[in-house]
Amino acid sequence: MQKDDPINWCARIVLAGAALAVFFTAFEVRQPVLNFGFFNLTTTKLAAILFFLSVIVWAQAEGVRSFLSRRCLDLAVLLYLASNFISIPAAANKVEAFKFALRLLYAGGIYLGISRLPRRARAHLLFAGTITVVLIIITAVGLFENFLLPVTWSSLLSPFQQEVVTFGAFYNVRVASTLPYPTTLSMYLELTLPLALAVGLWLTNRQESVSRRRWLALAVIAAATPVLLVQLYTFTRSGMVVAPVSLLIGALLAAVFGYGRRVWASFAVAALLFLAVLGGSALFSNKMAARLGLRQQKNHYGAEYTLLSFPSSVKLKQQYSALVHIKNTGTITWGTKDSDNEVDAYYRWIRYPQGTEDDDVPFLISNMIHPVAPEGTVDEKISFITPAQAGSYILEFDLIHVHRAAFSAAGVTGLQVPLQLSAGGSQRFVSTQPQARFNETIPDEDFTPRSQLWRAALKMWKAHPLLGVGPDQFREVYPGYIHVSPDSRIRTHNIFLEALANTGALGLLAMVYLLGWSAWVQLRLVWSRSLGFSYRLVSLALLVGTAAYVGHGLADYFLWQEGVLLLFFGLLGLTAWLDEQRKNS
Repeated sequence: MQKDDPINWCARIVLAGAALAVFFTAFEVRQPVLNFGFFNLTTTKLAAILFFLSVIVWAQAEGVRSFLSRRCLDLAVLLYLASNFISIPAAANKVEAFKFALRLLYAGGIYLGISRLPRRARAHLLFAGTITVVLIIITAVGLFENFLLPVTWSSLLSPFQQEVVTFGAFYNVRVASTLPYPTTLSMYLELTLPLALAVGLWLTNRQESVSRRRWLALAVIAAATPVLLVQLYTFTRSGMVVAPVSLLIGALLAAVFGYGRRVWASFAVAALLFLAVLGGSALFSNKMAARLGLRQQKNHYGAEYTLLSFPSSVKLKQQYSALVHIKNTGTITWGTKDSDNEVDAYYRWIRYPQGTEDDDVPFLISNMIHPVAPEGTVDEKISFITPAQAGSYILEFDLIHVHRAAFSAAGVTGLQVPLQLSAGGSQRFVSTQPQARFNETIPDEDFTPRSQLWRAALKMWKAHPLLGVGPDQFREVYPGYIHVSPDSRIRTHNIFLEALANTGALGLLAMVYLLGWSAWVQLRLVWSRSLGFSYRLVSLALLVGTAAYVGHGLADYFLWQEGVLLLFFGLLGLTAWLDEQRKNS
């Protein structure tokens, strides 16, 4: 084919569009780039639209009839999408259910485009190569986030991350890189690392020199080490189990189906390396041991307060100050403004006896005047503004480790002053509530135990057995089934129960069929000796990724996030594309 052949140029356009779509699965900016009221466009959606346009150009060049000829996973994908659309009438919030179904339609378009990529190009290597580049970038960002710039880096990542997620009482920050949450990053790494290993092993196999092959194979494993380290410091416990197990599955399959010692050894060494780093980290890192439940977390934060002076009476909507003597009973030195360990004093008004915070009071921060070492003391002048409404309040003075932890959220009770406020002034009263009653909730990603969420999902299914409660509706209605406080970020933490609750038995069957048939096609590709080595390598990586998705999916749910959603359906599309190569080989 000549270089100026129009079909060749169309193939290049669609391959570039595919690479762009894959790239933005890991770099989705949370806020929409364009907003049209009911419909908005994120960076991921925009990249997908550009890919769709390139696919349309390619379909015209290739021939629409040839382009739309059936692929092996078409029916499975179509049934899964249909099960979500069919369930929309059962939803209490039909608008949100329809939006979620539309997002799945985007994913279906990614599958369609990837599965119809040009046969003449090495599309599987382009896809895997793009994933490798993306993986290198998000790994570098994750390393910076965890080890180099833990304070300032978090603000740079705010366009991508929903929030800084922590565990335990002392704000142990979990790495999320450019993904919204640590668990999402963990799943993304589990899906993409096998493809990056496949690219490295393909490059190794192309070397003619035996010594060069050995050194390059070692380099591939060395390059995987930082990825495994970032995976580990997402502190996702289910990922700590699934990541090494899925890699060992890859090693076993490579050994059984004759991929050669270098391939199965690379997957096995990667798995064992992950376990070794995990073990070493649990042994020498207090926070890793605490995350695994092997050790108590060290008490970094501690403070004892003495109220030295306070206004005899305060009026509504006025600014005052109190002098507080504070002793550092923790293990870290409290720094001053703009230092690495900046600790500031602040306050909050809590309605008594309800225990709810008055968010309408203007917020003031009082900066430390000099560093305070452990066992050191400081007399801090803390300014505060009084509420606008009369009533009974607890005025609590607290400390905050800037960008990391409020001391009260770490279990350290602040200095609490009970006040009865009126238009004429104030008076003290004696609180009958224990001081800890007004502490902030210790942050953790598990707001409700998984067992309760799973119970709620089963109750939903029993009440709506065929169609469920509607696409993405579990998070809207689950409090009514287990009587807990609502949180729209909560899902079932299980891909199968999420399908069962939202789309009923039809949706669950569609998901099981999609995952089961995909795994079977990938296994068929793995043992196919008619395919070339690079095709089989990528097929092995896809099967390992599917195993990781199902395994991790027993404890988490990911398809709510557009990046992982489009990546997962892109992998399904690549599976169908590879199967088409098998038929034509």
